[in-house]
Amino acid sequence: MHQILINMGIANDVRIKDYKHMKNPSQSMSHRILLFPLATFLVLSAAITACGGDRPDAADERAVASPKHDFSDEPCFVSMWNHRRDLDPSDLGAELGINHIWSHDDAYHGQEWEETHMYRLLQIPGVDYVMAKIERAAWGWDHEMSLSHAKWVAKLSKEHPGIAGMYLNDFYDEVEDGYRTEEQWREIIDTAKSINPDLKLWVPHYPHRDQGRHAFDFDIDGVILNLWGNEPELLARAEEHLAAGLAHHPDREIIAGLYLRSGMDGGRWLTEDEFRFVYGHYVDMLNAGQLKGVRIFAAYQLKERPEYIEWAKEILESVTCR
Repeated sequence: MHQILINMGIANDVRIKDYKHMKNPSQSMSHRILLFPLATFLVLSAAITACGGDRPDAADERAVASPKHDFSDEPCFVSMWNHRRDLDPSDLGAELGINHIWSHDDAYHGQEWEETHMYRLLQIPGVDYVMAKIERAAWGWDHEMSLSHAKWVAKLSKEHPGIAGMYLNDFYDEVEDGYRTEEQWREIIDTAKSINPDLKLWVPHYPHRDQGRHAFDFDIDGVILNLWGNEPELLARAEEHLAAGLAHHPDREIIAGLYLRSGMDGGRWLTEDEFRFVYGHYVDMLNAGQLKGVRIFAAYQLKERPEYIEWAKEILESVTCR
């Protein structure tokens, strides 16, 4: 594909051509703000079409990468994952301008609203929205627990508009690993929607793991596109993977997610260059109205490595939609 890009006359696009070949990828950083991300995506789509596709997800990447829904005139989410109820992220919220946090409550067992993690997070100044969650069956949430929790969150969301949605954790992974069936997910979705049709339901999509082969033909409203693993080769293709995910969900709200540390055997931390490259691209897309939000995983990792806070602050200064 690189030769095709050269033939198309865009070999000077360092984010496509040079990033994965440079010994010092930061050499490309100064060019980032000069390159409009939509143009990059359209070029990639054309190039992949020309070469016929050389991966299982090539069909997704041949589709138009621009979503039909333009979020540029709507409030956006500057978001953070925080599944640790013993951690107070108030300082992070203030420093980064976080307005949306992914929460973690126990499966419903009669707890009051004021006892919930969602409630506590919404007391943080500037945090207007939280994401509720159905946890993985692989981690102990059986089907009846999940149905009960879905009913409870749907009822709460009618009273508390700060509940911006409910996340169905590791959606297709649960099916692929044999912990849930698609029919069980449909029942959970139908249960929540029958109580509050306006509650937005979100699922993850990992485009680098060929999840584009799935239909995603569920009554869901939003998708978070995640790149998990943090291998340099994966990160060098971040724009390409995001384009594939956007093309797969043209009529849904999209959040782009970034893991500070992920991967097997304890995972790998992003380098500064990698962080600025990927998160900077996400913010470009956010400002272009092609994403509903950007999310960092996770609050506790920001506490462990405060240098990421400084880098994120610099990048988020350019956000225009909050």
